[in-house]
Amino acid sequence: MKTVIYIHGYNSSPQSHKAQLCGRYFQQCQHAGQALIDYQVPPLPFAPALAIAQLQSLIADAEQPLLIGSSLGGYYANYLAQQFDCKAVLINPAIYPDRLLVDYLGPQRNDYTGETYTLSEQHMLELQALSIDSIHQAEQRWVLLQTGDETLDYSQASAYYRRCKTVIEYGGDHSFQNFARWLPAITDFLIT
Repeated sequence: MKTVIYIHGYNSSPQSHKAQLCGRYFQQCQHAGQALIDYQVPPLPFAPALAIAQLQSLIADAEQPLLIGSSLGGYYANYLAQQFDCKAVLINPAIYPDRLLVDYLGPQRNDYTGETYTLSEQHMLELQALSIDSIHQAEQRWVLLQTGDETLDYSQASAYYRRCKTVIEYGGDHSFQNFARWLPAITDFLIT
């Protein structure tokens, strides 16, 4: 059985809309009454090094791991797909999260979980350590972008992932509007 791991973004959680949509969709993916996909969506710590360590452990234990990452989760998924040589779908992925999040150093709160924490310079260094200069096996990535993303500049992702399969939709927003309609194609990309 293939394992799909959904990697949520910064200050998000397994309760995010896209994570829940994926869960419901993958639950329906069956053959002869047997599930085809083991879907996992772990709650991740805010510290990048801890989040990556947790994800590395999950991936190492997974049978045929496949990744879906959104925003910061897309940044993590790209790093992990390269490390573990597995497929990944990246939804409005962050390219330079340390540059974006440096403006948020200090006390933070995750509205999904209620967790409070302090975002520090150390966390920015941890993010920088995950940067990949050259993507190996670009055919194993599929990038979904919307030009109306109010958080991340889609053109940075388009340029960075230029060798990967990419869909750019005009309009939309950071949450990737109408994501559910992409689930059949995402599933096909991941499991074939």
